[in-house]
Amino acid sequence: MYGSEHSSSIGMAVAFPVRSKRAFDPAAFVATICEGRKAGVFPRVFPKKQPIFAQGDAADAVFYLWTGKVRLTVVSKTGKEATIAILNDGSFFREGSLAGQARRMGTATAMTDSVLAY
Repeated sequence: MYGSEHSSSIGMAVAFPVRSKRAFDPAAFVATICEGRKAGVFPRVFPKKQPIFAQGDAADAVFYLWTGKVRLTVVSKTGKEATIAILNDGSFFREGSLAGQARRMGTATAMTDSVLAY
């Protein structure tokens, strides 16, 4: 099946195939990735109030919050702490590592018992 036609730079009509649109399912995506990992490593449970990573740690992974709630904070040079986000089920976070960010810009702490994949 073909979708709309578009004119090319030389005036000819070109028909492009229509692709079915499937919604992206992050949980299914993460589960597929985790299948190939060593048993017991992924996913990981973080109990309430447990730090997940600290500001300044190496940025070596992207996290997916399967269930739970996570608080992201930063601390200024003067020592003042600010909450920058509270994340819920189905959130990806700390994707700066994909763009070459070498260090974590903030701290993540489990607000409830949380299950993360990374």
